[in-house]
Amino acid sequence: MNSKGRSNTFIFASLYMMLSGPVHAQSDVSRATLIQAKQVRIISEPGVMLAGELQVPRSGDTRKPAVLLLGGGGASPHGIYPLLEARLHAKGIVTLSFDKRGVGQSTGTFDDAMEPAQRDARAALAYLRSRRDVIDIDRIAILGLSQGAVIGPALAVENPSIAAVVALAAPAGERGMLFLDAMRVKLAAAGMEAKAVEHVVSATRFYLDALTTAAPPETIAGGRIALVQSFVASGWKQDQAEGAVKALSDPATSSLYTVAANQVLSQVRAPVLVIYAADDTVVSSALSIPEARRALSKNKDASIVEMPNVEHGFKPLVLTASGKRDYQGWPISDPATLDLINEWLPRRLLQPTKAK
Repeated sequence: MNSKGRSNTFIFASLYMMLSGPVHAQSDVSRATLIQAKQVRIISEPGVMLAGELQVPRSGDTRKPAVLLLGGGGASPHGIYPLLEARLHAKGIVTLSFDKRGVGQSTGTFDDAMEPAQRDARAALAYLRSRRDVIDIDRIAILGLSQGAVIGPALAVENPSIAAVVALAAPAGERGMLFLDAMRVKLAAAGMEAKAVEHVVSATRFYLDALTTAAPPETIAGGRIALVQSFVASGWKQDQAEGAVKALSDPATSSLYTVAANQVLSQVRAPVLVIYAADDTVVSSALSIPEARRALSKNKDASIVEMPNVEHGFKPLVLTASGKRDYQGWPISDPATLDLINEWLPRRLLQPTKAK
C-alpha cells in the first residue's frame, strides 16, 4: 500500500476510533486480601450473557457505594482500570466491570455499534441496582472512557438516581456535527484541499443522514454513489473511495454519526466530571471542551478539566529505558488523573443514604 493509501485508511480507522478506548488483557495485578472479587453473569438480551467482575471491599458499611466502569470502543474486556479500581476500593467503593458481548467469557457476537453497547451497559447497571444486599442503590456512579463516556451520561439521564458521572475523553457536540467535524480535521490533516474536504463532508452528511434514518433505499443508494464520486473528485482512486464509503457504512461507524452528546449532557442532573487529555489525537479536546461547557452550563455541579501530558487512554508520558518519551501504562494510570478522580468521586459517593 502506498503512503496515500495508508493515510486514507488511517482517516477512517481514526473516525471509528473517535469513540474508542485502549484495549488490554485483564489485569494480573494481585488483588488486596481485603477485596472480595465475585464473578457475575448478567443477561443483557436473548443470546447475550455478559461476564463481569464485582469487586467488593470487605470492610466498611454493609451497603456500599458502587461505580460501574465502562471501557471505550473495540473489544474491551473487564478489569482494564486496575489502578483506578485499587484507589476506589481503598475508599470502600464497589466496582463492576464486564467483558463486552462476544469478548472474553461474554456470549453473543461482538457488535460495537452504540445501540448494543448501550443496551449492555444498561443491563450491567440494572444488575448493580439489584444487589441491594451489598450496594446502596442511591450511591451508584458511572465512569466511562470515550465510547463509555458517551454511554455513561445517557444512562444517567435514564436513571435520575445516579449519584455521579465521570466521563474521560468524552466526545461533545451536536448529532452529526461531532462526527463531521472530526472527519473534516482528519481529511485536512491528510492533505486534502479545503474545497474538496467540504464537498466530501457535505456528501457524507447526506449519505449518513439517509442511512441512519431509514430513508428509502433509492435515496441511500444515490447518496452512496455521490459520496464515492466526491472522494474520487478529491483525487482518491476508485477502490480507495469505495473502501472509505464501505467503512462509513459499517454499523459500528455509522452509529457514531447518530451520537447527540450535547443533547444528552444537557439533561444530566447528577454531578459530572469531564476530563480531557491534552495530547489526545482521537477525541479533540479543542473541539469538545467548548461544546461540553455549553452543554453542561446549567448543571450546578459540573467540572471540565484538561490534563497535560496524557493521551487518549490517560496513560502518562514517561521516559523509557531507551531514552525516548512515550505514553505507557494501564488505561487511566496517569497519577494526576487518578488523584483527580479519587478526590472528586468519593466526595459524591461516601455520604450514606437511608435504606429503602
